[in-house]
Amino acid sequence: MDVYDMLPEAGGLLLFGIPEFRIPKKGVREGVKELAEKGVYFHLNKKIHDSEVFDVDFSELIEKYDAVLIATGAWEPRRLNIEGEELKGIFHAAPYIVKYYLTKFGYSPSSSLPSLGSSVAVIGAGLTAVDSALLAVEIGVKDISLVYRRTRREAPAGEKELKTLEEKGVKIVELKAPVGFKGEDGRIRWMITLDMKLGPPDRSGRPSPTPVLGSEKAFDVDSVIVATGGLSTPPFKKYSDKIRVTEDGRIIVDDKRRTSRLGVFAAGDVESGPSLIGPALKSGLIAAESIKEYLIQHT
Repeated sequence: MDVYDMLPEAGGLLLFGIPEFRIPKKGVREGVKELAEKGVYFHLNKKIHDSEVFDVDFSELIEKYDAVLIATGAWEPRRLNIEGEELKGIFHAAPYIVKYYLTKFGYSPSSSLPSLGSSVAVIGAGLTAVDSALLAVEIGVKDISLVYRRTRREAPAGEKELKTLEEKGVKIVELKAPVGFKGEDGRIRWMITLDMKLGPPDRSGRPSPTPVLGSEKAFDVDSVIVATGGLSTPPFKKYSDKIRVTEDGRIIVDDKRRTSRLGVFAAGDVESGPSLIGPALKSGLIAAESIKEYLIQHT
């Protein structure tokens, strides 16, 4: 069995994207070691796609192996699509967190991690937003704000997580949403927000945030971390005529995690969209059983 991983050490987001207090790294590394001892070979620093700029061609893997499991996650940042988002000093959460751990674990020089400065605004209120704020605390940023367009009662991370942030000096800013960023010399200097008010429930079941016109305010910031989720990242584009995907990039699977291409399975965030660890692991276990069943029938 072979595993292809774009990172320099096996473990994925459990190792490079989630804080130690949530997922102890020792346990992850021990699990990887156990797999290696059982014969799993890890091909590290290998990006898979059907584009020429990547290390391994996805279609070649399809032809090489009897079965293939796609578990490439949801790495593409979900953009805010507002003015100034391209300014230096604006980071998307998942890539920045991974860069931080690559530095912390000695895979990248400390100089490769962009500075957050002395003030950072984290946009969002899920666990990734909380973890981004905690990362800023660990780095030593003095002024940290968690900016959320609803109230803390609707925050996906939950009240306990928000209280932990406040105990560490993070300010929780409710009912505000960024509508633009302003900068000087190509770098962010101000975040422009609008006040929000809550309306009827939307598709998520939570009150829908509605802008309060004329309530624009500018906040001085050295950096911004956007933690509003990501998009699934299948390892192909040319191959999408053979493996069906949704409009937002999620691989379509059945209840056994089988794709529309015989012998190809998908599990985790690449088929569900961004989720928590538990559902992703469950999806992987279902796929593993399905692959075992498939191999018995077809080899």
